[in-house]
Amino acid sequence: MKKFLINIGLFTVFAVFFYIIIMPLWGSVMPPFMAKNVRNCMGCYGHTFTRMKDAAKTKDIDVLIVGSSHAYRGIDPRIFEKEGITAFNLGSSSQTPINTKALLHQYLDKIKPKMVLYEAYAGTLTIDGVESSLDLLSNNKIDINAINMADEIHNLLAYNTLLFSSFRQTFGLNKNFKEAPKQAGDHYISPTGFVETEYRKNIFNKEDKTHWDLRENQKEELTNNINYIKSKGIEVYIIQTPITQKLYDAINNNAEVDHFLSSLGTYKSYQHALPLKDSTDFYDSNHLNQIAIEKFNPILVTDVKKLLSK
Repeated sequence: MKKFLINIGLFTVFAVFFYIIIMPLWGSVMPPFMAKNVRNCMGCYGHTFTRMKDAAKTKDIDVLIVGSSHAYRGIDPRIFEKEGITAFNLGSSSQTPINTKALLHQYLDKIKPKMVLYEAYAGTLTIDGVESSLDLLSNNKIDINAINMADEIHNLLAYNTLLFSSFRQTFGLNKNFKEAPKQAGDHYISPTGFVETEYRKNIFNKEDKTHWDLRENQKEELTNNINYIKSKGIEVYIIQTPITQKLYDAINNNAEVDHFLSSLGTYKSYQHALPLKDSTDFYDSNHLNQIAIEKFNPILVTDVKKLLSK
């Protein structure tokens, strides 16, 4: 029995060593199809690597923007600047409240905004946050907040990406990495955090009737995030940006979502705040194109300006 326990102990030590040391090395040298459980996506899309570097250098601004791709592709700090408002966009693809929490704890105290503009797309309250976690773990700094995020997501890919990225960060393997300013029709506007998307024709598909099935853990984290921001003495403005009317009409519980979000603080849905055409103002069912952004953002800026002046 004693020998058996010793063997078990030795095997456990070996397994831990193999996982911690060999797995990152394997992920570094093997092609993706041979390392499917390590999803390193550094510089893959969204310019997240560069934008997080810019976030680390940003401080003392008027507005910090957080949220999903609706934020970093749909809210343009250049339009805010025209009205004398400094802003930085810390949105990221499929960013759920679990992911936003990590970013707020990493950057809020350093950036010190007067207001957080929280883009709370209902769709991000219905998903698990794995996609955003892989993006952030691959492109953002690894610290206790990143570790806590991976733990809360509780997904093998997230754990492996955390370990792989920790390995790269520890040995300085990211120091010389640079993203191209343009990626597949996306152009990063440095140092604003905003990604401008080239005009694309929206190919419309049929939208089946559906509803937002909000996850309780995401609702809880959204509430916690807003309370955390307020605890710093910072104003929070919760919004939803427009989606195509076709998609909006296919969802049968928009009013329920509006009621929940309005219960958390100052909130506005911009779905009907301005006339938009599905065929010309969107590049897919839920992303505005730059033409529409330049219609929508001035209205948003006017509202933000009023809140900042209170």
